[in-house]
Amino acid sequence: MFWNQAGKPWMAALFVAVFFLRADFTGAQSKASTSSKAEWDRIVEAAKKEGQVVIFGPAGPNARQALADGFESKFPGIKVEFTGGSGAKLSSRLLAERRAGVYTVDLVLTGTTTMLESLLPAGVMEPIPQKLILPEVTDTSKWWQGRLDYSDEAEKYNLVFTAAVKVPITVNPEMVKTGEFRSYGDLLNPKWVGKMAMRDPTAAGPGLATATFWYAHPALGRKFMQELFLKQKVVFSGDDRQILEWAAHGKYAIIIAPNELNVTELKSRGLPLESVGAEKFKEGSYLTTANGSVALIDRPPHPNATKLYLNWLLSRDGQTQWTRLSGYLSRRLDVPRDHVDPIGIPKDGFEYQANYKERFVRLKGEIIPFLRQILQR
Repeated sequence: MFWNQAGKPWMAALFVAVFFLRADFTGAQSKASTSSKAEWDRIVEAAKKEGQVVIFGPAGPNARQALADGFESKFPGIKVEFTGGSGAKLSSRLLAERRAGVYTVDLVLTGTTTMLESLLPAGVMEPIPQKLILPEVTDTSKWWQGRLDYSDEAEKYNLVFTAAVKVPITVNPEMVKTGEFRSYGDLLNPKWVGKMAMRDPTAAGPGLATATFWYAHPALGRKFMQELFLKQKVVFSGDDRQILEWAAHGKYAIIIAPNELNVTELKSRGLPLESVGAEKFKEGSYLTTANGSVALIDRPPHPNATKLYLNWLLSRDGQTQWTRLSGYLSRRLDVPRDHVDPIGIPKDGFEYQANYKERFVRLKGEIIPFLRQILQR
């Protein structure tokens, strides 16, 4: 067709060029795919020879099942040696081993505060990007916001695979009308004096994360925090479940920065609890990762099994296993969400503070002394 159109030889040339470019591109894709599969097969075989991968991860009855059982089922012969605990305890143990010249841990899965305040400064983390092999993992269209997310400013050491909107408050609906709240300023109403409880904001956890959100928010800041804590006589606890049970039994009316999974569990037992979503507050809220971030530890004793596990964890299968059993939302867009409370799913058109990022975590060096000063601790 193009050859017979007089005066338009460029169209024929274009057709030929496009044909061969497409052929070259298709061939390159095929070769890349073949190369990737060959590399993957090599890693699988090498990991089987290593026989295990050692992981430090969160505590909890479902933690090992969420992070290990699916992997062991998919790759029989490779055992997951899993140790669960708080981020502070796990990092202390890991760094103590390092000081003794002991290298037993391959990966750590915990919250970003532990990663950024303990492991990153200690220089024990390996870059992640070059260890990502599976096309379904590196395909950014599979991930929320079209990217792989990291908490560290270098964007290579602490990969975040969970993102949920933090629920600002949970109330006892027999004592409080949820429609009363349109701003955090509503918590300053004198009628709530002595009727609010919160996770201790001077220790790592949702209390401190929420305090960070307030501190960094231009409409809230120090003034709001002083008024809330000093005038409203907020009660603090280190036990997430305890403060929710207090509310459910009428001891307190409002719980600030609740543990969403505990809310869901207690509500399923018929206890009177109702959460007020971030979109109801004009100042919004922040994104929390919970324990949904991973770091590779340098000098891993099982390097191939480490790489294999990392790619499985970030695959659709691995993330489905994680989100189903942890109850948290995966950043992958192709994993189920039907089991996640819609109140914690980020909504289009809203901006959320990503206070798991390094720049916000650094603020805690200012926030904790400020809190201790006003709380006289």
